[in-house]
Amino acid sequence: MGRLFWHAFCILLYMVNGLYSARNGMMLLQEMMDNNAHNLSNANTTGFKRSLMASIAQVDLKRNDELKLHQDEEHQMSENYIDYEQGSLVMTENPFDLALEKSGFFEIETENGIRYTRNGSFTRNGMGELVTLQGHRVLGEDGQPILLEETETFSVSASGRVYADGKDAGKLSIVDFPNKRTELMREGYNLYYSKTGAEPDRTINTTVKQGFLESSNVSVIDAMVEMIRFQRNYEANQKSILSEDETLTKAVNDIGRVG
Repeated sequence: MGRLFWHAFCILLYMVNGLYSARNGMMLLQEMMDNNAHNLSNANTTGFKRSLMASIAQVDLKRNDELKLHQDEEHQMSENYIDYEQGSLVMTENPFDLALEKSGFFEIETENGIRYTRNGSFTRNGMGELVTLQGHRVLGEDGQPILLEETETFSVSASGRVYADGKDAGKLSIVDFPNKRTELMREGYNLYYSKTGAEPDRTINTTVKQGFLESSNVSVIDAMVEMIRFQRNYEANQKSILSEDETLTKAVNDIGRVG
C-alpha cells in the first residue's frame, strides 16, 4: 500500500510541475503577444524600429525512483531588444521631411535632455527654429538649434548641411552609438536616450534625403503571422493546463480512496 501511495504521489508531483511549466509558457507568450501588438500599433509610425524578443529554454532531466528519465522544461525571456534595420524611404516632397539613409539619429533637445530619433518629420516654429512636430528643437553640430527665420527656400545637402535662402544655416547633428542595441532606451514620441549618458559618435557615414521620410521597419504580414502563432501556442498551453487539472483532480480523489 505504501509503495502504491508513493507512486501516486510522484505522479501528482510531475503533474504539478507540468502545470507550472505550462503557466510559465503562457506568461512568456503573453509578453511576446504584447510586444508584437506594440510593433503592430506602430507599423505606420515614421522611423519606428520594431522590438524583438529572444527566449531561452531550460531543460532539467531527472530520474524518478524507477530510474526513468523525466524532463522539466522552462521557458524564459532572455532579451528584448530593438531591431535598427533600415525602413524603406517614402517620398513626400515636403522640404521639412528628412530621412536618414544607413545608420544614425537626429539629435533633439527636449525638456528632459538630449534625445535621439529617426523620425525626420520636422517643421519650423514661430521663432524660426527647426523643430519636431512635438516642438522639440533639432540641434546642429555646434549644439545649437538650427535657425531658419522667415526664409523662403530651405534645403539640406546629403551630408546634412542646411541652407536657408542659399545661405549656410549650419549642419544637422547626426550621431550614432557603436553599441546602440544595449545603450539606447525608448522614450515617448519615437525618441531614444542613452541610459549611461555615453557620448555618441559624430563621425558616421549617413546620407540625408530631403523630401523623404523613413517608414517603420515593422512588417504587418510577418507580425500578424507571429501573432497567430503565439495565440495558438497560448491556447495549447491553456488546454494542457485544463487537462492536467482534470487528471490531477481525479488522481487526488484516487489517492484519497487508497488512503
